[in-house]
Amino acid sequence: MTPELMVQILVVVAMLAVFGVSIYFLGPAQTKKVKTATSLPDDEHENSEAVLRQLRRYAATNDFKVVAPVTAQGSKTTADLDALLVGWFGILGVKCLGYGGTIYGQQGDEEWVQEVNGLRRVFQNPLRCAEQSARAVRDVLFQAKIKNVPVETIVVFTGKKTELALPRSCGHYTLDQFTTYLKSTRFEEDKKVDVDQVAAAFQH
Repeated sequence: MTPELMVQILVVVAMLAVFGVSIYFLGPAQTKKVKTATSLPDDEHENSEAVLRQLRRYAATNDFKVVAPVTAQGSKTTADLDALLVGWFGILGVKCLGYGGTIYGQQGDEEWVQEVNGLRRVFQNPLRCAEQSARAVRDVLFQAKIKNVPVETIVVFTGKKTELALPRSCGHYTLDQFTTYLKSTRFEEDKKVDVDQVAAAFQH
């Protein structure tokens, strides 16, 4: 065997060894990541009760009503909301989202991303879901022949350890921001809404 052939064989053996080591270490790691990426906790409704408590206290001091859970089947979609606040101002629909970690997204994106310890979950843009819920709420009012009721839906992130990498213009709220939001003067406006009649349309 010539020295040149010996060198070529050693080079091939070294390359195969490097390739084998790479497969050994990287392959399981990639498999593990795919496997555990689906094991993030189902914490969508985590701490939503904190929002409901705020709404009920606010309603009790203002002669408003809180409807929870929400039953609103529209002509094309069903409302996915945790509560409705019904007052003279109209209806405020609230969707709670308890996802922890870091949340990424833009207002116009179809999907947003939750990242926790390097693992990622993709979920539907909750702002779009809130818009669909608003349409379902309006459909219920239409079916009940109730007119001229302003309807607004918002998303409140209730996770205790959540970082929102979202533009402020998205219109989302943290628990603290939601507390402040309830103090805004818009809820003092009298739109001549019959609170009992409207609330009854969503109570079955």
